Order: sequence, then C-alpha cells, then structure tokens
Amino acid sequence: MANNDMVKNNKTEKAAPKKPSKVKKFFREVKQEYKATTWPTQHVLWQTTGVVTIILIVMGVYFAALDLGFSNLTKYLLGVLGIG
Repeated sequence: MANNDMVKNNKTEKAAPKKPSKVKKFFREVKQEYKATTWPTQHVLWQTTGVVTIILIVMGVYFAALDLGFSNLTKYLLGVLGIG
C-alpha cells in the first residue's frame, strides 16, 4: 500500500507546467511586433508630414470655395424666389 501512495504522490508532483496567461502572451507578442517594426527615418517623416499638410491645405481651400459658392447660389435663388 505504501507503494501505491508513492506512485500517486509522484504523479501529482509532476503536474504540467503552467500556461502563461492570455494577457502575458498578448504583451509578449506586442513586444515582438514592436521590435519587428521598421520605423521611418526623420527625413521620410518630415517628407510625409509636408505632403499631408499640403493636401490638407488644398482640400481646405477647395471645400471653402465650394461652401462659398453654394452659399452664394442659395442666397441668390432665395432672393429670386422672394423667400429670403
């Protein structure tokens, strides 16, 4: 009977290693992806920032012109119809 108890104790002592939690696994994978990322150089960063800024200015002027045009057209049509 003593042998049976020893066998049982040996089986319980050799439990499977703990699996890391999902949160730890997530952050480990984030760290790996961060290291694998290729970051732009400062020159490329300034170039793309300039391009985005120019596009924003051009689009802003374009939409401002459309807004002004439609606003004036609406005022004109309301005046012709005698509503405004």
